[in-house]
Amino acid sequence: MLEKALQSVFGQDFINYELIVIDGGSEDGTFDVIQKYHHKISYYESTKDKNLYHAMNKAIDKSNGDWLYFMGADDCLIENSLSTIFNNNLHAFEIVFGNIKYTDNTNYRSEFSKKLLLKNSLHHQATLYHKRCFYGKSFNTNYPILADYDFNLQLFFEQKKALYLDTDFALCGREGISKQKGWPHYKEEFLIKKEQLNAVQFIVYGSLSLVKYLLNTIGLL
Repeated sequence: MLEKALQSVFGQDFINYELIVIDGGSEDGTFDVIQKYHHKISYYESTKDKNLYHAMNKAIDKSNGDWLYFMGADDCLIENSLSTIFNNNLHAFEIVFGNIKYTDNTNYRSEFSKKLLLKNSLHHQATLYHKRCFYGKSFNTNYPILADYDFNLQLFFEQKKALYLDTDFALCGREGISKQKGWPHYKEEFLIKKEQLNAVQFIVYGSLSLVKYLLNTIGLL
């Protein structure tokens, strides 16, 4: 999977990027893939980490560019999506977001809006963050499933300027950790809302997280 993800980056017609690979000490052949493409990788690290978001925070610390985009090993960039994105004037924005395709041929259109009060409507593989978004903050590793949701809510309440591009950024599977809709998922969503929302918002949207969990439990969601 990793090799296919890397090839989707190398095949872009946009080349003004650095590629950082953070691996949690895998023993599945990842190192062999890295060695094969080491001359195209700006930085590589393979050490145990607390969770996915700890690894992403490591990558942020090592990055030198203005914009950050996070890919999983099972994700692939859409052909020439980077040039489609960066052909726009992005200077006034701190978030750029768009759409993704799933491997089952369905699509997802991200939203940076009040819909975030309900759920994480900003798909991770359809979002680029300006590095300014991380000044003084990082992903909260106490949320191993939905730290990106916690972060996106912060940015929404800070009224960060965001640009929507009606284009597909990446091809993604449906096996990501945030797609595993058991109690740990909804518990994190509930706790994040408790932390981020005001009292009235929490009564409404926190309750909806519990309702979604119950509906999921009985197979209606």
